[in-house]
Amino acid sequence: MRHRALRILRAAVLSSISLLGLPGIAAVTPHLADRTGPIVGLAGKCVDVAASGTANGTAVQLYTCAPGVAQTWTVSDNGTIRNPHSGKCLDVTGQGTENGSKIQLWECNGSGAQQWIHDASAQTLLNPQSGRCLDVTGENSADRTRLQIWDCNGQSNQKWRLPGDDGACTRSVAAGDSTLAVTFNGVRYNVAVHVPSGVGATTRLPLLLDLHGTGGTGAGQLVYSNIKSAAQTNKFAVVAPSGAIASGSGFAWNVPGVTSGPRDDVAFLEQVITTMGSALCGDPNRVFAIGYSGGARMASAFTCARPDRLAGLAAIAGLRAGRPDPANTSQPDASSCRPTRAVPVIAFHGQQDYTNPYEGGGSAVWQYSVPAAQQRWAALNGCGSTPTTAAVSSHVSRLTYSGCRDGADVVLYRISDGGHTWPGTPQPSPGNGTTTQEIDANALLWSFFAAH
Repeated sequence: MRHRALRILRAAVLSSISLLGLPGIAAVTPHLADRTGPIVGLAGKCVDVAASGTANGTAVQLYTCAPGVAQTWTVSDNGTIRNPHSGKCLDVTGQGTENGSKIQLWECNGSGAQQWIHDASAQTLLNPQSGRCLDVTGENSADRTRLQIWDCNGQSNQKWRLPGDDGACTRSVAAGDSTLAVTFNGVRYNVAVHVPSGVGATTRLPLLLDLHGTGGTGAGQLVYSNIKSAAQTNKFAVVAPSGAIASGSGFAWNVPGVTSGPRDDVAFLEQVITTMGSALCGDPNRVFAIGYSGGARMASAFTCARPDRLAGLAAIAGLRAGRPDPANTSQPDASSCRPTRAVPVIAFHGQQDYTNPYEGGGSAVWQYSVPAAQQRWAALNGCGSTPTTAAVSSHVSRLTYSGCRDGADVVLYRISDGGHTWPGTPQPSPGNGTTTQEIDANALLWSFFAAH
């Protein structure tokens, strides 16, 4: 009883403070004029009524934004948030006040479980009865993740954009190199970041996810890929996380269906994008993945699994389209890469690459050829059946599948004298063969992304 009384007292105090507008919480607006539309949160996804249900107790969840009644909400000046389709309200199940109490749809009844206070500066929705915030369970941005209340903590899974909000942001990271923390499954990981100079703090930046090869690190990949110069010229931010499988002096990635490791790297990279999108004032519609070698394999796998988070893929010395088919390793396993939307793809590969051979073979993680990978992406993107080939320079040809769904072309730069290297980088790559200087991969991949 004592704990219950304390909770009631805390709720009453919070509610009174909010309504009186006392110093220190001036940004909190307890009531808003009626506004109708979607409520957008983690990973650019929306507050959603499961299966467009109308019954009391229907789960409220996070889901990819789409037009329809399940994601339409009216934020009223009486503190409620109502789904017009059902006429019912956003409600804390069972009048719960504890961390983890789930959110549901329930008949509007004026109770404290259905009251919400919007803090415009923090972008939070506070339930004053509990003193806790609307929260995406486990910081998980997957479709159908339940919403709950949790201690207000300022994390990205508690930030919400209400109907009519302009989606403004402020970058909290200075220009240049930084190391930022990403929390995933309760573990903090340091992630190398580069922000270009000369960009306003409220200007949304494209984000480029730069994944290192096996045995590398995020910080080392920023150097090897030489991407910072292109980032400054073209004004995009670079995010370079590290794998979690110990490999030599660095790390390897846990590529689905190919390797095994201590961390789900598809889910981890999704959290990296979410966290960095908030910290760097990133543009959720312009997130691109690039990678080298094992990082290219990981970037390819992430594109297969989470195409909704990306606007493009660039693979250097490692394009894949799923794992090798166990029944015929000269072809990709179609069941292991089934993206739900077309994604533009650009790749670079040397024909003298002996680590990930252009014609296939090599280690068990490789096997099928680069042309087979390109052809599979072309099929996934609904492109024409035959690529066009054009000479770019003495040793470089460009193979292009066009006529693709949503304009998602699939392009491969084939380098006849190229090794297991990053075209155009000035960084040495001992033992990996020739690094062509006839083309600059960074300039070409960004031009491709910008055009798509």
